[in-house]
Amino acid sequence: MTGTLVGNSWQSRKQSRQLQVRTSDFDDFEKDHPLKLDLVKIDVEDFEASVLSGMQAIIQWDRPFIVCEILTREHGNWGTLKIIESLGYTPYWITPSGYIRVSRLDFQRGTLLDFLLSPVFADKEIVDDLGELWGLRASQAPARLPSEMQDASPPPRCPRGNVLARK
Repeated sequence: MTGTLVGNSWQSRKQSRQLQVRTSDFDDFEKDHPLKLDLVKIDVEDFEASVLSGMQAIIQWDRPFIVCEILTREHGNWGTLKIIESLGYTPYWITPSGYIRVSRLDFQRGTLLDFLLSPVFADKEIVDDLGELWGLRASQAPARLPSEMQDASPPPRCPRGNVLARK
């Protein structure tokens, strides 16, 4: 089974069966289903910026690693890069040689389409061991007070998707 939100997709051209589904921002879903995120996988065929925007609060609260397929597009994926940077994340291109820190997403990369969006960055351009980034994240994570651990939901959002400071 496959699905898409793209209007002129190959699925619609083949007149595939269509279903209507209810969608919501991840931040809204998380309010009713509290959880702690360490890793997120995103594969949404050019809707990466929308998905990341819809989960800004939980990303800023939990600081998970995000594995994201990002296809080369004519628009250069600038909207996606802009939100990645606004979240304070660093994109690493996932290759057999390691995780290569990149400053843009619009380069030819053959069949290697996945990126690691990291809440931390190493001092070197190529990271061989993901454990290094994981360890940096653990060492930089703010300690949560016991009262904060009981209320593990992300901070409330302003109407425009900005995050308000947690009291």
